[in-house]
Amino acid sequence: MKKLLIALVVAGMSVNAMAQTEEYPVRKHSVETNSFWSNWFVSLGGGVQVMPVDRGENGVDLFETLTPNFSVSLGKWFTPGLGLRLQSHFPFYKNELGEQNKAYALYGEAMFNLTNMFCGYKQDRLYNAVPYIGFGRLWGNVQGWTPWTVGYLSTFRLTDSWSIDLDLFVKQYNIVSVVSGNRNWQAGASLGLSWHIGGRGFDASPDMPALTAMHAAQLASLNEALSAEQNENKNLKEQLAKKPKEVIKEKVVKEVLTAPQSVFFAFNSAKIASKKEIINLEALANMAKNNGAKLKVTGYADSATGSAAYNQQLSERRAQAVAKELVKLGVAEESIIVEGKGGVAEVKPASYNRRAIIEAL
Repeated sequence: MKKLLIALVVAGMSVNAMAQTEEYPVRKHSVETNSFWSNWFVSLGGGVQVMPVDRGENGVDLFETLTPNFSVSLGKWFTPGLGLRLQSHFPFYKNELGEQNKAYALYGEAMFNLTNMFCGYKQDRLYNAVPYIGFGRLWGNVQGWTPWTVGYLSTFRLTDSWSIDLDLFVKQYNIVSVVSGNRNWQAGASLGLSWHIGGRGFDASPDMPALTAMHAAQLASLNEALSAEQNENKNLKEQLAKKPKEVIKEKVVKEVLTAPQSVFFAFNSAKIASKKEIINLEALANMAKNNGAKLKVTGYADSATGSAAYNQQLSERRAQAVAKELVKLGVAEESIIVEGKGGVAEVKPASYNRRAIIEAL
């Protein structure tokens, strides 16, 4: 009996190790949808810019109009390849008379992470190439809509929360040159720092056909192990049947009561996916009913992800989910003790800690 229970626990662990680990097949260019509050960022930057001045026959002078600029941005990545950014730009500029002016501009920009789009998503990648395009409005000595802005953003990862940004941009304005009659434009560069708010990154999307095939092979192996254990148990029962009845009862109850069972869960989930996940609970429930035993259900979460408070709630919900299944199997609700232990790191990989353990008292 003990060998059977150990085989079931080990097989269940291998079949149910799920999201947030690298031990199951994933799709390279596909990720799961993230929440609204994930992947926001705030950026501060500063640099220089030039606004070419047309001097007629003397040509265009770029460096005569070299001036500083500052910017503040708020944005969000909706997918690894597509993001939106709202940027407040504070440029200084010199007009054709050499007079320095201050301005304020607000831009809405669409960003495209080409590195993730063509090389596959990788959260800890050091460098990302991000071109962008947008439009905005200018206030100051002159006002009006800016027809367009284009740029190239190079991001360099420092930590999970911080990155350095190098921004190269060109902006056109509805400021008409009194010399040439053309609209003015600016080109510049800015160096900044970005802080990534809340959860950063995207979860890889499982390769379901490969995952299904892997689970089918594991279940086939489990069925073979169960068949062998059933034959061994049959022989054991035949031997026990020759002994006094009271000895048989004491032996069976003792072994069942000391064998805890495990049910595993997916990342951030308290839902039992299928009856296959709780294959041993029916036998444990029957034992509890027949012997008047109490069952204790202890839930756990993975301490590597999530806050302590959230993991405590998640572990309690997992324990409650298993308790409900036991009630459906006929165990009296008052005979079940439910407890949540919060986030733990008892075993590796981390997915094995996302479970509930059921034991008889």
